[in-house]
This record gives sequence, structure tokens and C-alpha cells, in this order.
Amino acid sequence: MKAALRIFTCVMRDCACSAADPPQEEWLGRKCLVPLEEAVQVINREKRKLAEQGEELSKKVQDCMSREPKKCKPLEASESGLPSDVPEQLICPHCLDPFTDPVLLDCGHNLCNSCLLSILSNRSSSSCPRCLKFLSGQNCKPNYALGSLACQMKASSLAHPAQEAREGSQNKAGDQRQAKVWVPVGQTSCTEKHDNKASRMNQVQICLQQLRGQCEEQERCLSKLSVVCFFLIKISPNIYIMEIACSLEQHLESQFSALQRFLQERKEKLQMELHQEVTEAQVVMKQELCRMRKEWQRIEKDLGTMMGERDLGALGKGTQLLTDRCAQMQDSNSPGRNLAQIENRLLGRFRGPVQFGAWRDMKAVLEPGLSCPRLDPDTAHPDLLLSEGNRRVSYFPVSRPPAISSTRFSQYLVALGVPKYKCGKHYWELEIGRNTECDVGLSLDCISHKDPFALTPADGCWVCSVRGGHHIVAFDSSPKVFKLPEKPRRMGVYLDYEGGQISFYNPQTMEHFYTFRASFRGSLCSYVSPCSVTDGETSGQLLRVFQDQL
Repeated sequence: MKAALRIFTCVMRDCACSAADPPQEEWLGRKCLVPLEEAVQVINREKRKLAEQGEELSKKVQDCMSREPKKCKPLEASESGLPSDVPEQLICPHCLDPFTDPVLLDCGHNLCNSCLLSILSNRSSSSCPRCLKFLSGQNCKPNYALGSLACQMKASSLAHPAQEAREGSQNKAGDQRQAKVWVPVGQTSCTEKHDNKASRMNQVQICLQQLRGQCEEQERCLSKLSVVCFFLIKISPNIYIMEIACSLEQHLESQFSALQRFLQERKEKLQMELHQEVTEAQVVMKQELCRMRKEWQRIEKDLGTMMGERDLGALGKGTQLLTDRCAQMQDSNSPGRNLAQIENRLLGRFRGPVQFGAWRDMKAVLEPGLSCPRLDPDTAHPDLLLSEGNRRVSYFPVSRPPAISSTRFSQYLVALGVPKYKCGKHYWELEIGRNTECDVGLSLDCISHKDPFALTPADGCWVCSVRGGHHIVAFDSSPKVFKLPEKPRRMGVYLDYEGGQISFYNPQTMEHFYTFRASFRGSLCSYVSPCSVTDGETSGQLLRVFQDQL
């Protein structure tokens, strides 16, 4: 029985550990740096929980089996009517009656033929009542010797009920007292022993059925967990990447569709204007040709009339008149001159800087356009001098600083910008001095202006810094350092408030430096800090908000 318990305990552990451990990958990708170890820990915790449940059930079965009743002295007669000298080997462990057509099992135990068929019909508990070995596939042979002994025992026990019936009315109380005398306190009779054994076996079978059910349930749970683990490790990152790719494709399609729609509308507008100009020019040319045709017809008529004149004086005057009229027609708007004017006008309008004009007008549909924030003098450190409409920052230390207001920074050379951003998409650029090390980005408008703070998203700052001329430091939860071939002359900052994105670029090449992802709550301000100033740049330009002149 203990061996069976050990077998079921091993089965439970095997079921709990059947799912293959997933590979310990470090990250699911670049998405928010979410570690996969959390999912693996959850799965391992579930497996340990299931294994503990299996061990608890096995302990219950072992406790049930350990409660063995104490052996008792044989009585003269049991309550079932069997003689006191009936050996336990003649009792069927299933029905607890003398064997009827006993069969010998491969495990060495015996069962009634009817009991064997009854056990095999119950698939959930088809095991030997004594050793709990499965009965399926065993070769059962009839045990004629045991059957003969059982029949003899049954024949000898038929006289006991009649004799007890005759003597029961006389010495019933005495038998009971005698039975009580022979059975010590704390011990059980043979009948009670059989009843306890049957009850114990039933409890064992019930526990084993529960154990098998738990094993099956754990196998199903582990199979589901294995599928989930496989999905997290293999499928989920691919699906997430594909979703990001589809979303970005749709975004690019919408962005360029807006530009294409603008260019298409601009092209159609110019083509329509060109068609109108050509149509008007054709009408003017037709009218001019009709007028000139009529004029030539009159001249030809007058010339024919003069040719009929015989007076030489009148003929000379007519010739002079025709010559003057021809010269007058040449001096007026002739078709050739009008054609040249129309050609010049069309070339100047439709063969000029068409692309430049379209690009200049395209700024109205750019999303986002180039913003031009200004620096707030009420927040700037006293040693920072703002100029050019609060777009330029210079270092100008004050020998005797005035009383610093509560809104000015006192710990760091920092200035915040206006306007404050609460929604939308915005992009601006900052020009950086030659030897300046600076911090640029965005921050919450509620950061402390007097106390020290860290350049981290936890303190409300999303900042990238130019360090050592060729390095960009992104102050995320853990700083990221990027080395550049040369120091950038400008820094572009992009904000998507609803999308939770702050990105930094090199405006000359639109090279991407770094992107912060966050969920913004509150107003954001542009953050500018010339954190390191050399002596040569005391009065020079440190930072300047780039402003497009177009």
C-alpha cells in the first residue's frame, strides 16, 4: 500500500512538472522593457501549488491507511454468523464474504468472480482492493482449491444460525456479557474489524479517485499553462510586432496621403488655371484675327477703288492713306505681339518655381508644423539672459543677484518654455552653441524650482543631454548613452501628448536619437538648461530656439 502511495505521489509530481520550462529570455522586445521572467515565475508558482496539492492528498491517503485496527482475540462466534475459526484468507476483500468462484490475480491475491467483474466495470477504480494494482490486462485463473475450502466453510456455518436461534432467548444477555468480557477495551471484534477494513478500503478508493481526478485536472491546467507560455514566448512577440507594423503602416499611409492629396489638389488647381488661361488666350486671338481680317478686307476694297482712279494725284493720296493704315495696324496689338505677351505670361506663371511655391504652401498641412516656443523669463535662473524675443539664452552671471522670486529656478541653470502643452502634436528645434553642454526636452510645469530634482521620468522630466561633444545621454529610468560621429548643431524635440511619446532627432538628417514612452498627466513645458558653460561662452549664444523664416 505504501508503494502505491509513493507511485501516486511521483505521478502527481510528474504531472505538475510535465510542462516544459520556457526559455529564460530577458525581454519580450523593446516594448516598454517588460521582462518575461514575470510570466515564467507565475507559471512556476502554479506548478508548485499543484504539486503541493498532490502531496497533501497523498498524505491524506497515507494517514487513512495508517489507522490500522488492533488485533483481537478470536471469539466463539461473530455477529455475522461465521464460526470463530474462519481464516481471513477465505474472505473476499471486496464483498467481505466467503469466496464464491474465486479467481487468482497476477498480483497473488484472490477475488470472487462476480466481484472482479464488478470492479472491472467501474473504470474509475479498477484496482486490486489489497495492493491497489490495476486489474486491466491481468490474466485471471480460477482458484479451485480456495473455492472448495470456502464451500466447506459455508457448509459448516449453516448450523450456527439455527443453534443460536434456539439458544438466543436463553443466554442472549450472557453471550453479550461474555463477548464484552473477551473483547478488551480499545479493541474491536472480528465483525467490527471487517467493517473497519471495508470502510478503510472505501476511503482509500475514494481518496485514490480524488487523486486521479486531481492528476487529470492538473494535467489539463499544465497543458493550458504550457500553451500560454508558448504563446508568450513564441507567438505573442511576433503578433505584437506585426500589430505595431500594421499600425505604423496605416500611420505612414495617412501622413503621406495628406501630402499627396494636397499636391494633387495643387496640381489640379494649376492645371485648371492653365486651361483657363489658354482658353482666354484662344478667345482673344480669335477676336484679334477677326478684327484684322475685317480691316484687311476694307483695305483691299479701298485699294481696288483707288486702282480704278485715273487721276494720279488721287492715286498718290490713296496710296499714302493705305500705307499709313498698314503702319497703324502694325503699331497696334497685332496677333504676333499678343501671342508673345500670352506666352510670356504663361511661362512666368506655370514654369517658375512651382515646387517651391507648393512646398511653402504645404506647411499649412504639415502635422505637426514647426513650433516656435519662447522661454519664460519668470522661470529662468537669474544668471541666464534671454534675448531675441525670449528665444535665445546666454550666460550672464550677476554679481549681486536680486531677490529671487518663487517661480525662478535657484538650484540649476534652467528655463522653461511657453506655451504649455496639454494636447496635440508639436515639434521644435534648438540651436546649440559650439562648446555648450546642454539638457533639452520637456518637463511638468509643477517640478520644483527651489529644491533639487533628478532628470528622470519619475520626477517629471523627459530630457536628453549633449555631453562631451559627441555623446547623447537619455535620462530614462536607467540612463542610455549614444556616441555620435560629431556633435549635433541642432536638436529636434517631438511631442505627441495623446500618444504618450517624446522623441529626439538630428534635424539636419532627421536621425532618431531616443524616444520616451509615458502617460502624461498635467501640463508640459519645454525644458532648456545650459548645464555646463565655458569661459569663452560667457556672453555668447548657448541655446537658441530655431525659427523657420518661410
